[in-house]
Amino acid sequence: MKRVLISAFACQPNKGSEFSNGWNWPVRLANLGFEVHCLTLRSHQPFIETVEVPPNLHFHYVQLPFKLQAMHRLSQGTMYIHYILWQRLAYRYAKGLHKKLKFDVVHHVSWGNVQMGSFLYKLDAPFIIGPAGGGQEAPEAFKKYFMWGWTAEKKREKVADWLIKNNPACKKMLRNAYSVIAANKDTLELVKSVGAKNYSIAFDHSVPDEFFPEKFVPKSPVPGTLRMLWVGRFMPRKGLLMTLDVMARLKKYPNITLTVLGDGEMKNEVLKKIKEEGLEDTVKLMGMVPQETVRECYATYDIFFFNSLRDSGPSQLIDAMAYGLPVVTINLHGQGSIVSDETGVRCKCDTPEIAIDELEKAIINLYNNPQKVTEMSKAAYQFAKKQSWSSRIETLVKDHYPV
Repeated sequence: MKRVLISAFACQPNKGSEFSNGWNWPVRLANLGFEVHCLTLRSHQPFIETVEVPPNLHFHYVQLPFKLQAMHRLSQGTMYIHYILWQRLAYRYAKGLHKKLKFDVVHHVSWGNVQMGSFLYKLDAPFIIGPAGGGQEAPEAFKKYFMWGWTAEKKREKVADWLIKNNPACKKMLRNAYSVIAANKDTLELVKSVGAKNYSIAFDHSVPDEFFPEKFVPKSPVPGTLRMLWVGRFMPRKGLLMTLDVMARLKKYPNITLTVLGDGEMKNEVLKKIKEEGLEDTVKLMGMVPQETVRECYATYDIFFFNSLRDSGPSQLIDAMAYGLPVVTINLHGQGSIVSDETGVRCKCDTPEIAIDELEKAIINLYNNPQKVTEMSKAAYQFAKKQSWSSRIETLVKDHYPV
């Protein structure tokens, strides 16, 4: 049985995003027959121990001293420092583990960010990182939608640039990796520019096999209506304010509606925008809802309408497509690769004006062509089926693992 060491800073069952990636990689690799050892934070232990895992999966909990551990919660800057310090400690732990077990593959899966990196490339074993993002930047033409968040966005870019140049766990890691798997085209170009030798591209999100509906029913909008759905956190880069600008254009179509699931730091701005534009009749905010309610909405709405202004690859897109929701979005970063002309509409976004015009036209076209929605729905579901965790990891192992 081949041995794999997984580095998963974020790793919890029954959670999304980074936690999902960090959890599913070790579990699915163990299901494929590998002996898997996973390094993660001790704070994840209570959650991990609530579920049964394969006998060939072993978790190793690495924790910084208490005062350093608290850095994770103080600010974004100290969170990054905490992460790099944890990576150093994880490497020291891994050296002892590797000396005893002799891993055949070392794979960093979380955080999925190339700038933050990993020191595990120093181990005498083939090292893989990814799928990972980090190369995407928010277009400055859209800064008005970030409002007070634009300053933080520019600081993030400066930190990312500094890390590429100065983080000892980044540039050398990319140049010495057996395989670098970029999550989007922007990140692929970044790792190539740094000098990575073995690189490829793959989405950084998959869908649990049990997430799909028991019986798939293609979307078939009632003629003269179009019910759209948005799911996410109200944060500047998610572009919800721009989505509301599109809805303002669509007020003359009272049966084109948008339901919004989520909450966050821009809630006041969102509420203000809805009131100013008179969208109370066509935009409904449902707040934070249980995952089961999210899935019910995926099953009952017609279109997923989501326009992130910086995203490695929004996980909501594939989740929505698992229920057959065609996606209307902008052709930017990961969403421009996840969505195809068969599964949705990717609109130009050179400027906000162009993006809003294109999105408005796309939605009206689908409103007038319910059969097109049904065709896209079938294609979206078929695409999502190929993104299930079991099939995706098996493919990535075949393509990238040396064993």
